[in-house]
Amino acid sequence: MRRFALLAISLVVVGLLATAPALAAPPDGGGVIVWDGDYTLAAGEQIAGDLVVVNGDVTLAAGSTVQGSVAVWNGQADVQGTVEGSLLVSGGRLHLGETASVGGDVVCSDECRLDRADGAHVGGAVTLEENLAGPWRLGGPLVVWRAGLGRMLGWAFHAARFVAGLLVMAVVAGLVALVWPRWTSRVGQVVVAAPWYRSLLLGALTCGAALTVSVVLLLTLCLAPLGLILLLILGAAGLFGWVGVGAVVGRRLLPQRDSLPLVAGVGTLFITLAAAAVTALPCLSPLGWVLTVGLWCLGLGAVVLSAVG
Repeated sequence: MRRFALLAISLVVVGLLATAPALAAPPDGGGVIVWDGDYTLAAGEQIAGDLVVVNGDVTLAAGSTVQGSVAVWNGQADVQGTVEGSLLVSGGRLHLGETASVGGDVVCSDECRLDRADGAHVGGAVTLEENLAGPWRLGGPLVVWRAGLGRMLGWAFHAARFVAGLLVMAVVAGLVALVWPRWTSRVGQVVVAAPWYRSLLLGALTCGAALTVSVVLLLTLCLAPLGLILLLILGAAGLFGWVGVGAVVGRRLLPQRDSLPLVAGVGTLFITLAAAAVTALPCLSPLGWVLTVGLWCLGLGAVVLSAVG
């Protein structure tokens, strides 16, 4: 029971790390910073400071007020309310509605598209990408550079989430090997011993049949819970097979290590990174998807063969 409790708690923690939900936190001065999420300021609401959103969209409804400046990187801004300071959108789209009012400058940079209604009021200058030069200061300490700060921040956050996802897979693989060491070893042995095409074909047929049955059950309202349960079982079996394949690869990478959780974690990290890296390359993206699905079906077939002997 203690092992299962440890597994449940760890899965919750790593799941929170993997999803990386939007975080809104007020810095000094009462402003709002939102990382990797959208933000909406409803009519009648106000922010006593700056609003900064990275990798998300901003909606300022008519009647809302931002008493500082607004900066949006890698997202869209729909402004119908009042911005007492300056307004910057980098790498996205900016829409100024008829009721929009900006007290300072409006800066649209890095392939930003600007839509401005006739009634929109701008107290300062409106600068598009081709006319942007030098640093721009928005409301105190917030400084934006023309060199593409928004896009660099976007890449940095995507890279951070990618690394977090890899670590989550490694931790989950280690926990699976820790809680079910015999099953993990058995699945790995089947991956090595059985013909690869047999496991691959069996995994593909199992996945196709399970998905078909699940869809049919979901369409019948009374049996929909059974369809969801079948999907969960399929996902768990596929994950277990992925870890089994990772354990085999980890054993090749760490031949001197006897710790199965460590071997499974390192191997799963390696195959996940390899599949993601190939998928990320534009010219090899289809091959990456084939590799990912192939490894998934290979592991799933090994799980089925292990279960039926």
